Amino acid sequence: MQQFPSKIEFQEDFDFKNSSMLGQGTFGKVYKAKALKSLPHGYYALKIIETPNEQAYELAIQELNLYQVITYHQNVIKVHKVYSWIEDMPAKKYILVFAMELAQNSLKADIDERRKAQLEFGDFMLIDIMNQCLKAFHYLAKNKHLFHRDIKPENILVTCRQPYTVKLADFGAGKENFNGQAMLNTLVGTPLFLSPKLYIAYTTNQPGKVKHDLEKSDIFSLGITFLQMILLLSDKDLSKLNDPIIYEEKTGNAIDTSDDPIKKKDCQGWKKLQIQINKIQNPQIKACIQGMTEFSERNRFTWLQALKALNPDYEDDEKDQSVHPAQINDEQSKAIKLYSNQNTILKYLGTINDLSNHKKIISAGSQILAYSNEGIRLISLNGVSECIFTQNVSFLSYLQKLNICVGITQSGEIFGVNLKSKTFYCEKIINFQYDKITVMKYMRNDLCILGSEIGEIMILAFDTQPPSIIKKYKDIDRSVVDLIYDDETKQIISSHENLIIYGKYLAYEQSAKFQYDSQIHNLQLISSEYFAGICKNLPQIPIFHIKDGNITIVQKCQINGNNVPLALTLSDNYLVWVCEKYIGSIQISTQLNQLKENKGNELMVNASKPAKLICFLQIDKMIIASDGLQLHKYIIGKKSSDKTVCQNCEIF
Repeated sequence: MQQFPSKIEFQEDFDFKNSSMLGQGTFGKVYKAKALKSLPHGYYALKIIETPNEQAYELAIQELNLYQVITYHQNVIKVHKVYSWIEDMPAKKYILVFAMELAQNSLKADIDERRKAQLEFGDFMLIDIMNQCLKAFHYLAKNKHLFHRDIKPENILVTCRQPYTVKLADFGAGKENFNGQAMLNTLVGTPLFLSPKLYIAYTTNQPGKVKHDLEKSDIFSLGITFLQMILLLSDKDLSKLNDPIIYEEKTGNAIDTSDDPIKKKDCQGWKKLQIQINKIQNPQIKACIQGMTEFSERNRFTWLQALKALNPDYEDDEKDQSVHPAQINDEQSKAIKLYSNQNTILKYLGTINDLSNHKKIISAGSQILAYSNEGIRLISLNGVSECIFTQNVSFLSYLQKLNICVGITQSGEIFGVNLKSKTFYCEKIINFQYDKITVMKYMRNDLCILGSEIGEIMILAFDTQPPSIIKKYKDIDRSVVDLIYDDETKQIISSHENLIIYGKYLAYEQSAKFQYDSQIHNLQLISSEYFAGICKNLPQIPIFHIKDGNITIVQKCQINGNNVPLALTLSDNYLVWVCEKYIGSIQISTQLNQLKENKGNELMVNASKPAKLICFLQIDKMIIASDGLQLHKYIIGKKSSDKTVCQNCEIF
């Protein structure tokens, strides 16, 4: 038997006495319970499997082994910890507990709710949900040789509704297939969603005599799942849509028509299925469902064909997302090791393959904090990635002196995680309009600044329990886009959606306003008097001066090739930016008021992948650029006398 944490550790880790049962199925019961100790605080789904003997217990372990094979995918439910023990009274039984990520609902429950309310998903949302599922199953089949075998709406869970995020669950019937043998002679699954071949085996009670393609069987099941979601069908509406049987008039013998294109048209199941598919209005969705639910296993879509039917321009990029230390391909290293212009060199140091998507990255000492719908990850420069918070986060900041990350959950709780001890707290602030917040940034020590959609700027203190808003300012009635704070002059600078830049000198309650000709965001403080930002849809980086209640424009740094910057950071005396294909830098003079147009100051190179996020690690003097899944490392500095450095590499 595999060894896992015991019953005592389970009781210490979870408040199971106050848990509530979420449901039960063939493979066990699922409860909702609050974590107390070893896992980050919050609620988890506890799947509890009780087996009467060790043989059945080892069979249950199969599901855990499959989750371990998956390693991680953003659309697969996570297993955070596993416990096991044996109980002798009243009869001997083996207990296995999976502490899993908690979902809000199942896709099945959402379909039922929408059917009652007569509220369809809408084409945009449908395509997004279908893409999430198809990409996940394609990834599992291609990279992990894994097939689910019991796909249905109950086993697709909804973890977030904005954006709508689904995750695959319940791999208890799953099958690893490392030998490349896609055919299997076993019957597993739920009758309504079985492929036609498996439905015949189910109907004729011949579970051990059906040879079927694992991938094609999963694809049919997901096609019927999608059909139920698209048309909001009840289970009754799905009855026998997968039935390929007709009966001979004379003998009454059952005939499988699934691979016979002529006889298939006389099949009642096939006719009923076509009637439902013809109700689909969107041509891409319809083509995808038609191919996925083809009765003939030979003619049925593969995962890749389904993705391409739904997305004509789709390119297969579902690669293994396992964590690896930073590695540099030798050929890539030689090609883009160093870039330089007259004054500057930019060196590429390699790539960190993280486990999850990044909605935002920020520096935290010599590590990176990244968050997405999955929660928050702490990532080291050598590729070690650790999940420190499992809830969906709206905003995140890092308090340097306290070494804690703080933020706001989507449910409005203020949380903090100590990055050294991993201790955690989460509190509600009374009357805090968290749904109005648009931006959150580090201020100093234990303070953060917040901006709201009504133009209000707030100072949030973390030295009180619970944290509290200690000051509010409101001079502009438009949403705050971005914020920065200078501790030397005690000044907050904010940009707003009406193109206004607003400065608030806190010591004397003095205000400054400036209207630019474009929306400014991603503000960066260059010094106590100078700051920069990037313009919405414009290939330029404006630099501003603020002093004595006045804001003026110093320079508009035009970006070569009309590349629009997506994110900006400050690396010592360099402004560094990323766009979809380039990473660039502009050297900042100490005499900013004397800046002149100087092409030699700009450096642009091909990014190793398209990038959209960037941050600077002050301790390591390193720039981190994210393409959403990977983190690319660069270092920038003054040009040395090294003669091997490529000269005049302005654009590649």
